[in-house]
Amino acid sequence: MSETIVVSAYCAISSVFMLMTALEGWAIRGGWTLARGFGLAACSLWPLLLTAFFLHALLAPRRMPRLTRAA
Repeated sequence: MSETIVVSAYCAISSVFMLMTALEGWAIRGGWTLARGFGLAACSLWPLLLTAFFLHALLAPRRMPRLTRAA
């Protein structure tokens, strides 16, 4: 059940940003270039990368040894 909620939220967030990216391209009358295609693909990947960054930021300090001052 919780996996369904997480996947649905992920799809909703990436869909909103894909729509915004598509509308920005439409507003400037831009054609379907390779860069625009990569931009739309990145919209579906960045939430995953952001989640990985936050998990690393939370877990990495616990695994790293603490630095001590030399006297």
